[in-house]
Amino acid sequence: MRPSSVLLTATASLLALAATSARAADAASAPAAETAPAPAADPMVDADGSPLGTIVVNGEKREVNLQTAPIAISTVSADALRQRNATELADLNGFVPGLTVTKSEGNERVIAIRGVGYETAQNPNSQPGVAFHIDGVYIAHVVALNQDLLDVDHVEVLRGPQGTVFGQTSTGGAVNVITRKPVLGEYTGEAQLSYGNYNYVRAMGTLNVPIAETLALRGTVQYLRHDGYGYAVGVPGYAKYPLDDANNIGGHVSLLWQPSPDTSVTLSAQSFDASHNAALQKCLLCSTDPAAGSTTYIADPNADPRVVSQDFGGKYVTKTRMAYLSIAQTIDDKVVLKSVTAYQYLNKNQSGDNDRFIYANYHDNIVKWQDMSSTWTQEISASSTPNKSLEWVVGGFYLRQHALQNIMEYTTGGFSIDPATGQAVSFQTDSPYQHTSWAGYGQAIFHATDTLDLIAGARYSWDKISAQPVQYFATVPERIATSDALTGKVSVQYQVTPTNMLYVTGSKGYKPSGVTFAGNSIFVKSTYAKETVWAAEVGSKNEFFDKTLRLNVAGYYYWYKDFQFTAEDPVPFAGGTANIPRAQTYGVEFETTWAPTKQLRFDGTLALAEGKFHGDYYTIDKQTAQDIRATTYAALGYPPGWYYDPRVIAAVIAASTNTNGKKIPKLPGVQGSFAATYTAPVGPGELMLRGEVIYRGKFNSRIFNVPQFDTVPSYTIGNLMIQYQPDASPFTFSVTGTNITDKAGVSNKFADPYGSGTTSVEYIPPRQVFATVGYKF
Repeated sequence: MRPSSVLLTATASLLALAATSARAADAASAPAAETAPAPAADPMVDADGSPLGTIVVNGEKREVNLQTAPIAISTVSADALRQRNATELADLNGFVPGLTVTKSEGNERVIAIRGVGYETAQNPNSQPGVAFHIDGVYIAHVVALNQDLLDVDHVEVLRGPQGTVFGQTSTGGAVNVITRKPVLGEYTGEAQLSYGNYNYVRAMGTLNVPIAETLALRGTVQYLRHDGYGYAVGVPGYAKYPLDDANNIGGHVSLLWQPSPDTSVTLSAQSFDASHNAALQKCLLCSTDPAAGSTTYIADPNADPRVVSQDFGGKYVTKTRMAYLSIAQTIDDKVVLKSVTAYQYLNKNQSGDNDRFIYANYHDNIVKWQDMSSTWTQEISASSTPNKSLEWVVGGFYLRQHALQNIMEYTTGGFSIDPATGQAVSFQTDSPYQHTSWAGYGQAIFHATDTLDLIAGARYSWDKISAQPVQYFATVPERIATSDALTGKVSVQYQVTPTNMLYVTGSKGYKPSGVTFAGNSIFVKSTYAKETVWAAEVGSKNEFFDKTLRLNVAGYYYWYKDFQFTAEDPVPFAGGTANIPRAQTYGVEFETTWAPTKQLRFDGTLALAEGKFHGDYYTIDKQTAQDIRATTYAALGYPPGWYYDPRVIAAVIAASTNTNGKKIPKLPGVQGSFAATYTAPVGPGELMLRGEVIYRGKFNSRIFNVPQFDTVPSYTIGNLMIQYQPDASPFTFSVTGTNITDKAGVSNKFADPYGSGTTSVEYIPPRQVFATVGYKF
């Protein structure tokens, strides 16, 4: 039995045993006559009568009302996720202004906030620009972002550099998934079962079980699968090889011990397994015969965007494991001490068609691509309890990660021979690396008056990356990169009225340096510099008309230094990560909710942005470079595959372009959403209707801004949901439709910077219609 199956089975057994004990105890003490369940509270009306409700966020590691937090922060509730069938991070597109989540190379997810993303995804030891957390625990490996969301209470998205209490790689912001916690003294549970087209099945079950007066257990098990959204023709033995399918199972369990109101200990564990075929990546620009160095590009011949001509099917198998212990102790109602200790494990294996096409005389596929990661993190903090004079927090953070990327790519006419199989190899790497990080931080909030707050914070971070890979079956000399930075923020917050607030913030974020594996060359060196971002932000948070209209606005301006990106080198096979010295970006974002009546609610977001690189800096992309090489060595009379003549290298250098004025990638000029929700009593229950439109504007996938390789077109999609809740019933019935017009929107373009040099596109999921039955007690 797989380890994940053991964990999930043990979790389910433990919950069932605890549930049986709790039910027996309840039966022994229950009165003879049953009372009808109390009617559910109206989810659209707050306890104080406000139809918009009060949203409490953890924000900067302290609980605060969203409308009084002097940062651009958005929340996505569990109900909102369910209404749109958002089961993973890629489904957050359209929820949050300035947030863009794209697919990359099949099974990675790249999160960008205000254009700060992850432009070095093919370098395993580089760091993303948006920090991802689960219950405040920093998730160290980006592949782990491609896991399902489990037992979520809400998701918080902090926009802008978070260089104080979060810090780690949060130049663009932070995403924090907050899970539901066990509740003492309550025996509750819920279950959901969904079925739809593509044989979509999602089954979820949750139990909250009181074990003792001070002890409670909560656990969730979720299974999700669907058939492929597309298929490949040309895979030997298959008429239609399914792609973009899913077969996932996950579990989350938490044990809460609260011996007193001042002491809380929570032990949590999470497991996720995915096993399915490769992602659908449709060849947009492929050479007719890369082995011959041809520069004539053609597209996949299938008109259907979800049908591809590829001769290698591919598989994707991943498992993530996570366990974390959170301890909180309040002292004299004045100071809160916290400790969070976490362990994470990742093991991903995938294979796929690297050339994205069928060639009679050319076979180029990745037969093994493995990522492994084992990480310990420890964070300790002390903070004041809320008061009217001075609030503060100080803390320290430690991370130690051991990771490995192992890739084997076979091809005809390769550069090396695999000693184990005798097959030609076009690329081989066994790249172990280590990441060590230390940080200390502090922040204070001085309540100068009843309406004026002054906020200041700082963080010192130190990072070390070391690696000694084996490439082409030869050991590369060890590479080490260290970097440090002092980051933080200064903010002024003014409460104009009890429901209108203004703030001004200056902040700095940092992303550590790292190493490349190709060695020192012309454009790309063995190490690259840290990336920093200075940001200025002005915002306003408002509620009008007896709290029936909420309008939050944020405007920002960023100054980048040493923007990290993936560069090609004039010397063949020497590409890697490099730095563009300067860039600037600016924009404005709007979030609004209007509830004109108790039954009707409108939600909307809008983000307008612009960003460009400044100053002279010359570089070249892989696709253009290989064109120059092919034409130059052909003109010189060399046979195919000859690259190292100095005249070929000089031609590539001459073709390099200036990045000055080019647009920052992953930054749509316009993106937004609009949703309307209507609830009304119908028969013996309540009917809810919800419609939504999401628009994501055009952007560039890379810094090079080459139209055929980089321009990602805009798309507009619509979602619908109908839900019926019978009165005094534990059941809920709903039908959901996502992407109802079946738009083949492009999630992202991927231009291979190291392999065969192809450019391919990945699409958003097609129209999905499914019915759900929910049960709560």
